[in-house]
Amino acid sequence: MPIKRRKFLRDSATVAAAWSLLPQLRAARAANGNLPPHPRLFIAAQSNDAGLQSVADFREAVRQGGFLGDAWSKTVALAHAEKKLPPLQPDSPVPARPASMIRDRNLDYYICHQTGARMNRFSLVHLVTGDEGCRDAALAQLRAVLDPDQWPDWIDQAHIRFGHPADLRTGMLSQDCALAYDWLHDSLSEAERAEIREGIDRRGIQPFLTSVAQNPWWMEDLNNWVTVIAGGVAIAAMAMREHHPDAQSIIDLATGKFDDYLATYGPRGEFNESVSYAGANRIPVGYFAALRFATGGEVDRLGDSPFPEMCRWVMHGTLDGGRPVPFGDSWPDRPIMSGYVAAVAAATRDPVLQHFFLTTRAEEDAHPLNLLYYDARVKPLSPQGREPLAVAFAAHGGMIVSRTSWDQERTGCIVFSKFGREENHENNDIGQVGFDILGERLIIDIGSPSSYPEDFFEHYARWNYYNASVRGHNTLIFGGREQRYPVRERGEPIIVHHLAGKLLDWWHDADHGTAWRMDLTPAYEHIKGFTRTVLHLHPGYVLVLDEAELEKSEEISLRWHTIDKAAPTPDGAFVVRNGIAAATGQIVGLDDAQLDFARHEHRYGEPYHLERSGDPLEQRHESYIEATHQASHCRLLTLFASGEAAAFGGNAAWRESAEGWTFDGPHGPVIARVSAAKVSLTTSKPGRKVSLSLT
Repeated sequence: MPIKRRKFLRDSATVAAAWSLLPQLRAARAANGNLPPHPRLFIAAQSNDAGLQSVADFREAVRQGGFLGDAWSKTVALAHAEKKLPPLQPDSPVPARPASMIRDRNLDYYICHQTGARMNRFSLVHLVTGDEGCRDAALAQLRAVLDPDQWPDWIDQAHIRFGHPADLRTGMLSQDCALAYDWLHDSLSEAERAEIREGIDRRGIQPFLTSVAQNPWWMEDLNNWVTVIAGGVAIAAMAMREHHPDAQSIIDLATGKFDDYLATYGPRGEFNESVSYAGANRIPVGYFAALRFATGGEVDRLGDSPFPEMCRWVMHGTLDGGRPVPFGDSWPDRPIMSGYVAAVAAATRDPVLQHFFLTTRAEEDAHPLNLLYYDARVKPLSPQGREPLAVAFAAHGGMIVSRTSWDQERTGCIVFSKFGREENHENNDIGQVGFDILGERLIIDIGSPSSYPEDFFEHYARWNYYNASVRGHNTLIFGGREQRYPVRERGEPIIVHHLAGKLLDWWHDADHGTAWRMDLTPAYEHIKGFTRTVLHLHPGYVLVLDEAELEKSEEISLRWHTIDKAAPTPDGAFVVRNGIAAATGQIVGLDDAQLDFARHEHRYGEPYHLERSGDPLEQRHESYIEATHQASHCRLLTLFASGEAAAFGGNAAWRESAEGWTFDGPHGPVIARVSAAKVSLTTSKPGRKVSLSLT
């Protein structure tokens, strides 16, 4: 969106701003002189011609059983167990919450998310079943959160330094309190309703309006800050629309910001952060789902671009077990969030997205929104035969994924790579390559620290932590230098395309495999050129050819991070094992390069060894194999043969032969050939070949 338009929205924040923004919103404004009754957020009081799911519709869908029936039973059972407990407080332990956050009574993501989910479980169970105990428990938790003596300012302590009274927690808690108000509405007295509206206004809306008047950086940075904060407060405004004088202008402002935000997605739904952080997609999905109900169905955006495309981008970036392709700031073993995909599947009647949701719904099924998003009338279908096995996305991170199938619980092989750079939560990982075998991590991305250090999001400091540094990734390092990175202040435009690599060539055949070639030169300083060529021959053979020319002779390092403590032999051979999977690797210096091989482990050194609370970071000692040599150019070849540990975890190795390099696999020899003009992987049984030109 042009800067002038953004400035207009920021400065005016009036009804006129959104009036020019969204014709659907204008129509909804005119059509809703009489606002929908409560409940009006994510579930309707009555069915209407727009197809909104009503409370009665939801009761009937639950009665039909299936996923929704099972999930609802768990929700009710959990709510009945939790209503016997006291309200959650800022120092309550909840799943995955760091001990330092409990000790400091900090309003971190975990306590706010779990508190909102519990409060809204109570509220929805009461709405659907009439359970009075759940009503009382919801009201008790709501009053606790609205009470500053129990819950201090709705802000994370790490964000106080920005000088604004609103932050991510303000948006989260505003939305969750508003949902409880909306779903409990008809069971509350007018005095109770007024008490809750006053509390949400005092603790959420007014800090937001004060912050907007201060022109905070997060109103300019198009990331999850503006969507969580503005979106959460705007959903609260939808719930209180007839009772708050600023409600409509807040909704208009937020809708404009979401329009700006959606314009940042790539043409195929590429998100400007990693798949791990693509859970942020739930915010615009939730916002427009809420707006649909709050306008009686007049505003209905979820079937439009980029929502279906971005769900497919996430689907292709998801590994076995619902784990993310671990680029950028990531947690490789933490399942992705996919609950919002059900809402997009419902809006588009898309059976493949429905299948993706049902097979990756690793978040708590008992979260109310996951239940309300789901439409059982959309029958799931597997992606097998309907989605490509390999994709290369052009925008943002430039994610590349090549898999052997979609229909196996443990996929034979999934190779992941990238040539671009995300705009937020990014790492210096351009050119990264890794793979999973039979659902097991083997050649890995190590992911994020155990907790964020205080300066982790300051670009000048982040690279001191190996997780974000080029040092923590499977690519080349020249002279020990970092990859290039943007330097900017918060609120300034993010410009990263000139630092990203380029996809030079791409080939895929579903029966054979995938090949691609990347120019990674723009990511580095003081080199003349660097290309990386990757071949994936089905099922589990991978070839990586690195070719670089430097401005002068200096140390060149190639690293491969392994899930175990695999160590190289003096000639660069190694075996990686994890569970039922294994890979045999070989690093070769072409052009008679003399390589030194070693195994190392990462560790945090002072002063970069503390999380933001001051507690030490977890020392994980991630292991990697490194090949180094001194030169002004290089051609380094890495070969992998992988599969079941019984077949690939022994002493078998790649051997140099007259034809190139040969691995004697369980189904016959696999041959790797490299010339100045071409690179290939070939197997005679069952007769597969992948090749790519180098010129």
